[in-house]
Amino acid sequence: MKNKSQMTIKEFSFLTGIKRENLRYYDQIGLLSPEFRGKNGYRYYSQNQLSTAYLIISLREIGIGINEIKRYIDIRTPEEMFSLFSSQKEHILTEIKKLKRILEVMQLYVDMAEEAIKYEENTISIEYKKKEPIFLGPLIPTRHSDDTLEDFVISFYNYAYENGIEIGYPLGAIISKDDIQTENPLYAKQYYFKILNGHNTYKPEGKYVVFYGRCAYGESDDLYIKLYEYIKENNFKICSDAYEEYPLNELSTKDETQYCVKIEIMVENK
Repeated sequence: MKNKSQMTIKEFSFLTGIKRENLRYYDQIGLLSPEFRGKNGYRYYSQNQLSTAYLIISLREIGIGINEIKRYIDIRTPEEMFSLFSSQKEHILTEIKKLKRILEVMQLYVDMAEEAIKYEENTISIEYKKKEPIFLGPLIPTRHSDDTLEDFVISFYNYAYENGIEIGYPLGAIISKDDIQTENPLYAKQYYFKILNGHNTYKPEGKYVVFYGRCAYGESDDLYIKLYEYIKENNFKICSDAYEEYPLNELSTKDETQYCVKIEIMVENK
């Protein structure tokens, strides 16, 4: 008969979240053996072993191997605990930073998509926008061929990485306001990431003409023609380069011709 302070393997598994087959394996290798084994062969664990079980779970969750955990369990000393916990604190903080970045990227895409689906296709609106943080890349040479565009995107990613910004953030392109108002081919002047932390500049605060349409990457020229006609018809003056983003892209849309593009241009009344 078990003592009331003892727990069966089922009870211990329930409290710790460690599967029973794993507890049996830990027993076999001497990592975490039951404190008492009944005449019937049943394993019984004590309340004191919950802390050890929690330590094993925590170390496994941050990627420490069974052999390293067993080595620590076998030679436990205050000094060993200080050393282990100190080293793992740095690892955990690094993982927290990484997870926060992943969460930030995911939330940016969700926010962009939720905003985009509120608009009908080919709609143009006037909106006042507060300044928005972005990570802006270097200027792109004014004369280049379509074949080199991908190289410039890759160069921007490298530039961002060299400045401590990992890839994955929503990519945007800046189109020169001079090109918009002429018949010049439209090329990206600079690339940028939408980002909350690590930004190096802002989209300026002000009144914007905002246009949502559908096209593949780099196929937005016709949309700019419509947008520029709207600006002229409403007697606006263009005050900024255009900011072009794709809130619905390969992450959410199979057909690239149906990507949702968002174009923003700051304007003022003439």
